[in-house]
Amino acid sequence: MRPLMRSLSFFRADWPRGLATLGMLAVSTGLGLLKPWPLAWIVDSFLGHRPLPEPLAAWLGSPGSPRQLTLLVALLAALHWGHAGASALQNGSIILIGLRGLARVRRAIFDGLLRLSLKRQQNLETGDLIYRATWDACAFQTLVQHGVFTSIAASVGVVSMTLVMMQLNGRLTLVALATVPILVWGIRGFSARMGRLAGEAQSADAGIATSVQQLLAALPLVQSFTRERSEAERFQQRTERSLATRWSQHRTEVLYLAVVAGILAAGTAAIAWTGATEVAAGRLAVGHLLVFLAYLGQLYEPLNQLSNVGATVSVARAGTGRVLEFLDAASGGPAEGTLDSSRVAAPPEIRFETVVAGYREGNPVLKQFDLTIPAGETVAIVGPSGAGKTTLLSLVSRFLDPDSGRVMFGGVDVRELRLEALRVLVAWVPQEPILLPGTVAENIGFGRAGASREEIVSAARAAHADEFIQRLPSGYDTQVGDGAARLSSGEKQRLNLARAFLKRAPVLLLDEPTSALDSESEALILESLRAWSKGRTVMMVAHRLRTLSVANRIVVVRDGTLLEQGTREDLVARGGYFATVLENG
Repeated sequence: MRPLMRSLSFFRADWPRGLATLGMLAVSTGLGLLKPWPLAWIVDSFLGHRPLPEPLAAWLGSPGSPRQLTLLVALLAALHWGHAGASALQNGSIILIGLRGLARVRRAIFDGLLRLSLKRQQNLETGDLIYRATWDACAFQTLVQHGVFTSIAASVGVVSMTLVMMQLNGRLTLVALATVPILVWGIRGFSARMGRLAGEAQSADAGIATSVQQLLAALPLVQSFTRERSEAERFQQRTERSLATRWSQHRTEVLYLAVVAGILAAGTAAIAWTGATEVAAGRLAVGHLLVFLAYLGQLYEPLNQLSNVGATVSVARAGTGRVLEFLDAASGGPAEGTLDSSRVAAPPEIRFETVVAGYREGNPVLKQFDLTIPAGETVAIVGPSGAGKTTLLSLVSRFLDPDSGRVMFGGVDVRELRLEALRVLVAWVPQEPILLPGTVAENIGFGRAGASREEIVSAARAAHADEFIQRLPSGYDTQVGDGAARLSSGEKQRLNLARAFLKRAPVLLLDEPTSALDSESEALILESLRAWSKGRTVMMVAHRLRTLSVANRIVVVRDGTLLEQGTREDLVARGGYFATVLENG
């Protein structure tokens, strides 16, 4: 029940509309109970000349009169129109509640993505996340529309029809209700299997979405190494798995619906035989039999709906379960501190105190790591791949939290600061340039909300990006598009640097900022970094010797530990790792 209540909590804000919908349901049910009676009175009174109930006789006139027929037909039409209108209002309200809840679910997923820690993100596939946000989220709408409201409407229909049918003929009613325990048995027997198969099918479909996303990200690589055939074979395997799981799911659903239809058919046949014998024995009028058969349809329709709810809810629970699983993972992101940025001096000192950190349990990247970076110093971090260089930068911005130890920021543990307060103090340039769909100006302006065009241009000039931007078709208003296919890697990196410069943060984190630049562009960028780093604390992952010239100190990291540190001249003189591997490499 707990996952169900969590799923329904997304619809809590619409409870007034839900109550109004239940009111419409009551009206619709009442009109549905009245619908068959005008036809019964036409058969028994107008055609059969039987007397009508006393309250109606005076209003409708004598049996067989034209006035009686006209009023009965008008009443029949009014009841049908009223029932159709009430049902339409009810269904429209239910759909709106479902859509509003779906919007809340998708917002929660997006908020979860914004909170997702780097450690959690690396354990999730992008395609799977997209599938959960787009398709699995729809399961919440299905759950409330077809699970909750259909169940309530069908249950009310079954109870009300049963009570009225008992008044008409108890024997026929008992025959009709004999199918209920068999239906319950069928629902219970199939429900668990359908839910399990639905979960497997959704996971398989998410794998297809992941394959497409991965191919788009690596298409040039696949084509350059002529791996199209092997990638197609891998995709074929995933589609075959999806086909197999979906076929198992739908085959079970078809069998389930066939069993339900067979049970209801047997009940209808039993009612037809029993009803005919009751009329033949004179215990039931033909008109009343028509009413009973109409009620039987209205009884079996909600029973059929309840049986379908079993299949629908089983599938929906698989989708909601996958979304709730993600939301639980996202809630394990960085915990919010309480302190604001006023507690941190600018520029701040950064200190790592016996830090152990990694992306998988039991496999730390940094091991008892200690390092102090005084305020206003520029430190270059070097070392082999996988040594923990990028992990150090991630710890400062709390993309990752240490498993043990502390990261101090201006004398304050970063976990005590509010995330926004911490990150507003940090500008970050990733190793792989990131550009968003939009204009060049919008991409640079992403660094600081509300920045003027003059400030954006100034930051671009500082990053030596203004010259190539002016050559673009629309200058700063050029659309770079998804993936920024029109720009070279070096141009993308310079836009990333301009974005960081625009932020004017007291801490600058650079992950190999010149790796994608040619020698001329690198020289210009380094000149800008020398000017920009004054009065700021800078941590820069670097490999190129020219890039190291910007740093006041070089820190060598290897196997997650601090191997050596000092100026370039000091490290060369020591003849250690830096001198033998990096300087001479």
